[in-house]
Amino acid sequence: MSTVGVLGGSFDPVHRGHLELAIRAKAALFLGSVVLLPCAAPPHKPERALAAAYHRLEMIYLAVEGWTGVGVSTFEIARGGLRYTIDTLRALRDADPSRLPVFLIGSDALAEIASWREYETLLEEFDVAAAVRNDGEESARRRAWPEPVARREIAGRAAPDLGAGGRVFAIAADLPAISSSLVRRRRAAGLAVDDLVPARVARYIQRHRLYLEEGRR
Repeated sequence: MSTVGVLGGSFDPVHRGHLELAIRAKAALFLGSVVLLPCAAPPHKPERALAAAYHRLEMIYLAVEGWTGVGVSTFEIARGGLRYTIDTLRALRDADPSRLPVFLIGSDALAEIASWREYETLLEEFDVAAAVRNDGEESARRRAWPEPVARREIAGRAAPDLGAGGRVFAIAADLPAISSSLVRRRRAAGLAVDDLVPARVARYIQRHRLYLEEGRR
């Protein structure tokens, strides 16, 4: 039995913070591997148009190239439409019972998990690894965690039965203060994004003229 960290999102675009979270969680919990899993359409932001799926996928492939134990899953994009996290995690588990999924998430996103579909069931069925920052705002972020999250929190460390579900592992990770929306805003303003995304991704964005009209999307 092995474990796979699942880091989902729109990845519009993938940035250095995503990669840092994947690597920190993999090391802290001794995960067998980590996959970045882009959505076809974001269920929590249906009003925002994403860059084409093939652009987002290609940028992730470029970002993880050469990274041992970090890969890409096309599961949601291949199926299209809205996909909910709990359904995707169940499908991944059922497709390969020998690889138990562990859901990876940032502390700020975890504070909003109560708006997700069947979030309490998700917390019961799957283990969650949350990246917590060592900064002045982290205490406020963690106070915003819903009670079902807070009572499941344990210190981030590997467990013999990792993947069995029902726990939130708090992973200390000084992630860079980067968001995909920041990358898009910088591009729309005509500014460089080389410090926010891997070099290959920055070149891809430039070559395909992505996010130049972010203000009108």
